[in-house]
This record gives sequence, structure tokens and C-alpha cells, in this order.
Amino acid sequence: MQRLFFAFLACLISVTFHLQGQEFIESHLPIVVIEYENEIDFIPDEPRVLAVMGIINNGDGEINHLDDPHNEYSGNIGIETRGNSTQMFEKKTYTIELWDNNMADQSLPILGMGEEEDWILHAMVIDKTQFRIPLSFDLAREMGHYASNYRFVELVMNNEYRGLYILTEKIKRDNNRVDIAKLDINDIEGRAVTGGYILRVDWTWDIDDYEYFTSNYESQGGELMKYQYYYPKADDIQQNQKDYIKEWMDDFENAVFSNDFFSNGTRYTELINVTSFTDFLIINELSKNSDGYKLSTYMHKDRIDSDERLHAGPIWDFDQTYGMSAVCSNYDPTGWTYLQEQEWCEDLQSMPMFWQSMMSDTVFTNHLSCRWSTLRQGPLHIDSLFHRIDEMNTYVGEAITRNFIRWDFQGENIWIEPYPLPLDSHEEEVEYMKNWIQERIEWLDVNMPGNCMNDVISKIPKQEGDLSFRVFPNPASNNLTVDLGDLNGLPTTIKLFDPSSKLVIDMESNSTIIIDVAAFAQGLYTLEISTSDKVLRSQVVIE
Repeated sequence: MQRLFFAFLACLISVTFHLQGQEFIESHLPIVVIEYENEIDFIPDEPRVLAVMGIINNGDGEINHLDDPHNEYSGNIGIETRGNSTQMFEKKTYTIELWDNNMADQSLPILGMGEEEDWILHAMVIDKTQFRIPLSFDLAREMGHYASNYRFVELVMNNEYRGLYILTEKIKRDNNRVDIAKLDINDIEGRAVTGGYILRVDWTWDIDDYEYFTSNYESQGGELMKYQYYYPKADDIQQNQKDYIKEWMDDFENAVFSNDFFSNGTRYTELINVTSFTDFLIINELSKNSDGYKLSTYMHKDRIDSDERLHAGPIWDFDQTYGMSAVCSNYDPTGWTYLQEQEWCEDLQSMPMFWQSMMSDTVFTNHLSCRWSTLRQGPLHIDSLFHRIDEMNTYVGEAITRNFIRWDFQGENIWIEPYPLPLDSHEEEVEYMKNWIQERIEWLDVNMPGNCMNDVISKIPKQEGDLSFRVFPNPASNNLTVDLGDLNGLPTTIKLFDPSSKLVIDMESNSTIIIDVAAFAQGLYTLEISTSDKVLRSQVVIE
């Protein structure tokens, strides 16, 4: 590959970029400048081609000028276009990889984000607010989960102004990103083989069989569900690792799809981080993400000595959200997206059915109710949401105007936009999104299932040195098993109190017992186990 001349990065002085009579010479946002050889008519989908990149960033509150030094980054990159349907637009999204002088990957921090070699310049082309993706990333982080960090930037390529972008982190296993164990080719047995893994749910029509494994259960489209290897990559993952994660997912699905949510004595809620799944559902339902659950959907699992559970996320594809698309009735602020029953719901061959199973489980929905109530008092409070959007709008400022001068999409239907979209101005688009969010939250407030008072997931984490026991199934309708766990062999007193705090069970035991609760009234009960020097309590739901 022919080397490009770094001299370009030093001589781009006094160059101006014309925007219908305007000159782009400065920005309060960081400026990304990319140059590639003139012989390349366009940046290909793949493979990555050599380019040089400079980033001008004089700090918060400072103005960045095109003739300023490239003080944030100055060097080689490999670049390719990214996306599926959005590649038909002239404003492209790009994947970039930082390269050193020898064209080898190099990891560096950029704009205050953790060091890595892989980054994405996201065009957000079909979103006429330019806020839907960054808003969703911000909310996921405030909910307590990793989501890609980003920075608003303005992009210039080959002396042409390309508009407003976000420079954002690509989903990767990394200490600064999806922080799970590194899985090498020699990690094929014992604890080493148990993590970490990242799985993806996405289109499978254009990939080879070796890049995914097939579930024993059908997708909503009627085909057997397929889970893609994302980390380790299909080229790197070893057969023992494939066997392990396949068997682990089989155990999870056997439990989640069983009548009592148990398989081999384990409830599916013990196999997953339930909060990550409730929150993943919440953010997809809040935005009514038409691609949610079935495309660009990720799950990850760490090694068992760190966390043996499956986690939902990180979130990714959030451009068709918050009422901007007719696909899967995204424009309608009512109805559940996880059901995929609206008009124009497509790609059902990659839509897993375990979401519907979870939503039929009171343990899951009771925790969902609690998470919704908690988040509605914080990041999902309507005042907080509107304030965040307003702050984002103020921050990008004139860059929005420049973007829509360069890409004159306002007032044009460039996607599958419902009435009354598209609107004539950015201000109207933002106001539409805020009004839609208001209506969506009002519907979710009324229709969110579950009863937070009966939540058995939200418990104080076990502290080091504490004793523990297990109670299952929970909820229970016939028999309730009390496994004394750490207390086995010790004389214990077991008491069960009904919702009115009336004592209904009082017995002695030093081993696992089974209590017949079939005749008990429904409600939230308290189980108390005491020894000579310890009193342990747990909540139990009887249905």
C-alpha cells in the first residue's frame, strides 16, 4: 500500500470549506480532518484503506480553527464505510483504526475516552435531531451500564466539509469498554473457558454457518434462533469455547422457556443479571426501538470467578427510535416493541422469544416495575430527559445549522418517516421528539407490568463473611424449598410470616426442607431463619 504524506497534516493552513456561500474555518467542537489518496473514488465498505487523520481540540470553551495544530491526534488510520441500509446515503458512517508508521494497530486515548485502536465516526444520517443515539448512550450509562462513550465533532474529508458526527467507541472487549476477561486460544478448560464472551443477535442471511451457533428454540420468525460469535471472533474462537457458550445458552433457554422457569434445579434468573435485562428492555421500550432486541443486540458473559451471569447489552443501534420511523410502528407512542406485533415488524428470524417468556414471569416483571419506578425518579424523569436534550442542543449549537446546510435533508422524507415527519426545521424535529417522549412515558407509566412491592431481586448484596441460604421456586404456588446452604447441619428455626406479618410457619430443622404453601393466600411473605447467633431473612412471593 502506498504511503501517504504526513506533510498534508502540517500544511492544511488557511484552507476554507464553502457551505453555500459560508466558509467553514472554525468550530467550538473538535474538528476531525481526514485525507486519503485521490485515486480512491470513495471509501470502500471493506477492506480498510490507508488514510491520515488529524484532530484539532483546543479544550472545552476554546475555538478550534482549521489552521491550528492537530494536537489531539496526527497520524495514519485504516478507514472503511460502515452500516447496512444507511450506506446508500452520501453522508457515510466510518470505522477507523489507528495505525502507526508501520501500519500496525496502535491504541491511544482520544478526546478523553479510554485508549483503543478501533473507533467509529457515526453520521446519524437518518436522525434529523442528531440526538437519538447519543441520548440513548447517555441514558444507558446513567442507568448503571456500559455504553459507548462519544464526542460530537465536525468532519472534513479531502478538503470537503462533511458535517456533524459523533466519534464514538466501538463495542469491544476491553478494560475501558466491555470489561470482561480476555479469552485466549489456550483457554479451553476449567475456569478459563467460562469467560469472557460477547454474543450478538443480528442478521444471519449474509454470514457463514461457522460464525454463529443455532439455538434449540425458534425465533419469532419460526426459524431456529441463531447467536453470533462477536468475541472471540469466529476466526479465533476454539471448539471447546464454542461448546461451552452453546451449552451455557442451552441451559439458560431450557430454564427460561420451561413452565416453571427452572431447568436442572436452576431458575433462569440465577443465570442472568436480571437488572441488565430489565434495563435493556426499558431503554428499548422507552425509545420504542424498531431494531431493538433483534438487530445489533449484544449480550456478554464474564468468567465465573468474576461474574458467572449473562448480562444484556451494551446497547447499540438507536437511530430508528423516539418516534422517527414508521417501521414496526415506532411513531406510535403506545404498544410494546418486544412483542413485534405491529405493522412492518420485519427481521423476525433474528427476534428471540425469551423476552416474551420473561415478561410472563412475575419475578422479572416485579423487578422491572421497581427499576422503572426508580429510573423515573432519576434519568427517566421527564424534566431530566428534556433538560438533557436541551443541553445537547445548546452544546452542538451552530454545528447543527452547518450540518443541515451541507446535507439539506430537512423537510424531505429520506427514510420511512411517518406523518407529520419530516418537519421543516431542526427546532421542530426536536420539539416533535420531546412531545413523543412525553406521550410514550405516559403510556409506559400506565402499562408497565409487575408490582414493585413483591420484588425479590432487589436485595442487599451478600457481604464477605455473611451466611446464605436459598429459597425456591420464588414465586411459589405449591411447594417452597428452603435450602439452608451455609447453615446446613446447624440447629435452625424457620419462620414464615404472611403479608400482614402473621406467623404461619414455625419449625425446627438442620437441613433442607419443603413447605407446602398451596393453601396460602397470594402475596409477599417474609422467611426468617435463625441460629443461636444469626438471623437471616428473605422475601418470598406466593402466587
